[in-house]
Amino acid sequence: MTELLEAKKQSKRSGAPEQWPSSIYARPRVPVAPAAIEAEYLPEEILEGCRAAVQQLGVEGITTLGVTSTLRGEGRTTMALGLALALAEYGLETVLVELDLAHPQLGQRLSTAKYPGMGDIAEGRSELADVLTPIGPRISVIPAGQVHGSIPYAISQIGRLDVMTEITEQSRIVVADLPPLLGSSVGRQAAGLMADLVLVVRAGVAPVGRIREGIAGLATSPSVLLNGTHSRIPEWAARLAGI
Repeated sequence: MTELLEAKKQSKRSGAPEQWPSSIYARPRVPVAPAAIEAEYLPEEILEGCRAAVQQLGVEGITTLGVTSTLRGEGRTTMALGLALALAEYGLETVLVELDLAHPQLGQRLSTAKYPGMGDIAEGRSELADVLTPIGPRISVIPAGQVHGSIPYAISQIGRLDVMTEITEQSRIVVADLPPLLGSSVGRQAAGLMADLVLVVRAGVAPVGRIREGIAGLATSPSVLLNGTHSRIPEWAARLAGI
């Protein structure tokens, strides 16, 4: 069952624990509106965990939310979909964006067209209006699309074209499925396009040392979404989280 890790930043004085990302666990801030979304996309327990995350983040403050992980296989795409569905439940126009251009999964997961998408925007073949596909009330998806050139260049172009701002200026919230932070440079590059980040940590997948390596130097300190009931979390973080 999805749980949320609460932890606070530690001071950098000698002997103090290393910094840990912020938490997204708290009591609901606002009631959730009745959902009119495609419930078959996710198990209810995962969607409920994502609702709790959205409530803590505060729906009024979200513009672009990137969902990342340290390594592959931690449930990043599942959680990105869950967060997008939860935001749509609040009556917010939400766009789920596939930015893992090398290993896209959303098109297959949602049984939608795989292109045109973000790669096609980056390389000048498509406009934003061409790539938006509605998948339910108040929620659309933009797939990865096709990239004929370099993926780092495509990500750079998405930033230069300010695609995320173009989406948010239409009163939409962006939830982006990002590449993992470790394994290639594009994970950090894509994370740099987002105003806020959520780091998905799955029990037994990423050792704590690799998690710290992944988040080191990020411009935005990510909140942590713990995907699983058991995880190798440091004792000091577990004490702060009360788990």
